Amino acid sequence: MNIKIVTWNMDYWKNKKLNKDIWDYFLNNIDADIYLFQESNPPEHIKKDSNLIWNKIDKNRNWGSGIYSKKYNLSQETINTKFNGSLTIANTVINNKKLTFISLYGLMTDGYSIPNLHSMLSDLSPLFYGKLNGKRNIILGGDLNASIQFDLIYKYNNSHKIFFDRLKDFNFFDAFDLTDKEYPVQTLRHKKSKVKWQNDYFFMNKPIFKNIISCKVLENDEIRRFSDHNPVLIEIKV
Repeated sequence: MNIKIVTWNMDYWKNKKLNKDIWDYFLNNIDADIYLFQESNPPEHIKKDSNLIWNKIDKNRNWGSGIYSKKYNLSQETINTKFNGSLTIANTVINNKKLTFISLYGLMTDGYSIPNLHSMLSDLSPLFYGKLNGKRNIILGGDLNASIQFDLIYKYNNSHKIFFDRLKDFNFFDAFDLTDKEYPVQTLRHKKSKVKWQNDYFFMNKPIFKNIISCKVLENDEIRRFSDHNPVLIEIKV
């Protein structure tokens, strides 16, 4: 069987008044089995659903990352990390296959995400290496606030490339590698920038990557009204 997984930065802190409309669109107009999201504070009726896994960044930022499913039971997994609102993990079983989903947000400190991203990868290392409850089928998605475009445009040396190389060293594969579109595939729009930024991704380890069917960026007028990010949707065989 095939399942669809979407990730979206929902831009909550800039569009609080549209939050309910954004969630209605997210769940009713995007056909997915698993919903990963960042920069969001789910409406109260969603928070009551046992299949919502969500953590806020901190007491001053009541938005964060999460995972939701209308179809499948999700259980939250916690690891030793200080990035609980940026890093949310959920497990489920679909078609007798255990799956681990990670909704990851590249938290910015002083306008820079890379040190936090490296810290999160370090915290995730035991899970990636199979030291926590064995080897996994892992799908990681989110707004990483990272792109090798930063290295090229802002002369950051290779700091962003090194982060992505580290993901590769964990044997994670970029879902966009399956598309015939040239890098970058735009997922972020800035009013003051003409650069076609790509900040949103799906990565997965080899057992899942070999079963991926498609990866695409969703865009229409409603999406552009709700967020400066585009959802990314993948389909995999399980």
